Amino acid sequence: MDEQIPRHLPVEPDVRWGTHLVFMFEARQYLSDEQIELAGSIPRHRRLIIDFDGHWGGVATAGDSSVGTHPVEQWQRLYSTLGDLVLQPKAGPLPDGAEFFPCFGMPRLVRHPLELGRERDCDLQYIGSNWGRWEPFLEVVEAARRARLRRIRVCGRWWDGETCPGFEDITSAEPERLAGVDVRPPVPFGHVVTEMGRSVITPVLVSPLVADTGLLTARAFETLASGSLPVLPAAAEFMSFLYGGGAEPLMLGPDPAATLGRLTGEFERHAELVGRIQEQARARYNYPRLLGELLAFFR
Repeated sequence: MDEQIPRHLPVEPDVRWGTHLVFMFEARQYLSDEQIELAGSIPRHRRLIIDFDGHWGGVATAGDSSVGTHPVEQWQRLYSTLGDLVLQPKAGPLPDGAEFFPCFGMPRLVRHPLELGRERDCDLQYIGSNWGRWEPFLEVVEAARRARLRRIRVCGRWWDGETCPGFEDITSAEPERLAGVDVRPPVPFGHVVTEMGRSVITPVLVSPLVADTGLLTARAFETLASGSLPVLPAAAEFMSFLYGGGAEPLMLGPDPAATLGRLTGEFERHAELVGRIQEQARARYNYPRLLGELLAFFR
């Protein structure tokens, strides 16, 4: 909770009127003892936990500062207190006691790449903060340079050499290596998908934590919906199943420069491919369907 959230999302401090309760955890154990006691007013079989960072089963550990400082045992005690069912957006094998739920879906706004056309502000752009993404972004930038992409931009925090206090290990950068890259401030909340569409290509970058654990993020869907051509570096290829069987041409592969050159040189063909993937993803991962799947987990 911060000063921004209530401006965009309703916040209900009293849960006693509810019939079912869903806890969603990332890095912080945000519940007070009083709130945990209040949660007990809802029957245990009507409570479930969404574990975005993979704390249950030790998928993610306190060794990575991006997921907080609480040890795995403390997370497991908390989850065991709150409910019997843990859902994880994790590709691959799940720990005992967890079930798969994708959590994320296609945004309401979906722009077909051909609708936006070939002429964009950028050839390649990444929108997002440097949260363990410095090396993945630099690799894409160097590939773009070899592919002779001239208009490269990044929007977000900690790309300019400034770091986040307490998280210097995952927010450090070497801005001198971004010569020729247009570095801009973060994009406002609610505008990310639209701003992505201003670029021909947008890479789906993942932090080492995400790559190592196979945890899904919303970015794969946001990028697909934007009308930019999404590309998946090797570390993000585990997300390709979200795009169905047609994702291979969007993987950077062993020669990223050649892939980027192919995508820009054959834009219309790849735009049609992305449009088909958009339709498949919207049918499978629309939020009304995901909400129905979430409710079905309650015993």
